[in-house]
Formats: sequence, structure tokens, C-alpha cells
Amino acid sequence: LPDGTQPLTLTAAIEGSADTRATVDNRWNGNETIALQVTDGNGTEWYDYTVDDKGNLSGDYYWTNPSSITVQGLYPNVMVKNNDWTWSVEEDQSSDEAYQSGDLLCSESKAVSFAQTPALTFCHQTAKLVVNIKQEGLPESISATADDISLTIGEGDILTMDGSFSLPTAADSDDRWLGTWASGSTKGSIKPHLATTPATGNFATYEALVIPQDVATGTKLLTFTAEKDGTSYGPFYYTLKGDAKWQAGYVYTYD
Repeated sequence: LPDGTQPLTLTAAIEGSADTRATVDNRWNGNETIALQVTDGNGTEWYDYTVDDKGNLSGDYYWTNPSSITVQGLYPNVMVKNNDWTWSVEEDQSSDEAYQSGDLLCSESKAVSFAQTPALTFCHQTAKLVVNIKQEGLPESISATADDISLTIGEGDILTMDGSFSLPTAADSDDRWLGTWASGSTKGSIKPHLATTPATGNFATYEALVIPQDVATGTKLLTFTAEKDGTSYGPFYYTLKGDAKWQAGYVYTYD
């Protein structure tokens, strides 16, 4: 086949139901740049591919013969671009941008035949924490607005904030492609993101992305304070009653 006449095209979906146009909510916004690893008869190389809001991927790999190739996608492309496989999450995730910046996605490794348009499914490679707060137990003087509540996850810089990531090489028992992590040395705490809509029956819902890690029983995981009309309440703590193992691609909910 002549070079430059048969482009490799793909489609990409994010595991989970789609809400808003943000990868952290399982939907492409459009114009994200994915690093696509292609292995063919000439070896393995990375290519930048752009995804639109419908999940269509386009880039600069062209077929040169009809032999099968293998592809795997990684988003964002910065680790490949910088040749640095370290990933971190922000301490202050209260803004949409800071919260979403911690999202790391990787697809399965898939064999592709000539002229196919393969569908890749991307899995979240960090872990996600969700904290639901009920009105019950709050001081009566606190009005029903989450602006009066302050929440810190891991106060005292007890959380691991970065780690070295390795691409998944096979599916797990749930048929999900999840990479492996080696914990970094940076410690911190997280100011979580306030969800636009609280979970049903709750006063407020907070969310945060974390590096996969183990947290020991007895750890003061959550610290709450409340303030109304110049009066402060707390701090109040939630202490782990057992060891926590936060794994890549899973959501951990604390009610």
C-alpha cells in the first residue's frame, strides 16, 4: 500500500455512564489529545490522536501494508510527550479544572486488521472518592447550603499525591484494563470538588481523584468544619474503622 493514503481511524468511549462533557464524567468534551501507541512490522511508536465530542479519533498513522497492527490509547498525552511516567493529583480540587486535571485514562491493547475502525474503551486509572453529607447532625443554625461546610480529605498531609504509572498489559477478572502504580514520595491533603447535584437524600456531595494507595485503619480521613453568621463549628472527624485500599478505576463512597 502506498504511504499516506489509508489513515488509521478509531472511535473511543469512556467506561461508565455519560453525564457532562468532561472525561471525569465519562464523556469527551472534544479536541482532547490522546497518545496512541501503534505496534506494526516496523516496531512500536506513539502518535498524537485527536478525539471529537462524539468519540471519533483521527491522527497521523497510515497503513503501509495490510498486516494486523496493535493499538493502545492513553489520555492525556503528556506522560508520553515528556517521557515522564509520573502522575499526580491536585491538593485543591475545588475548581472544575483542578478536579478534572487528575483524570488519567487508558484503553485496552487491541489488534486491528486493515481498514477496520476499532472501538477503544478507556478506563479511569486513578481512584475516586465520593463523600455524601446528610443534614442530620449538623447544627440547626446551619442553613441548607453547602457553602457553609468545609471538608478536607487527609488533613495533616497523609495522602500520597503522586506515583509512577505503568500501562496495563492484560484485562483483569472484570475485563477491565487497569495499569499498575508505584507510590511517589509527595504527601498532601485534598480540598475536594463540590458536586453540582448532591446524591439523593444528602445535603452535599463532594468528590476527589486520588492516586491508588492503601490507608491504614485509625486514620482521620475526613475533617469537617461548619461556619454560620461568624460562628464556627467543629472540627468533626471521620476515622477509618478498617484498612482502605483504593484501587485504580474504582469509586469509594463514604456516607
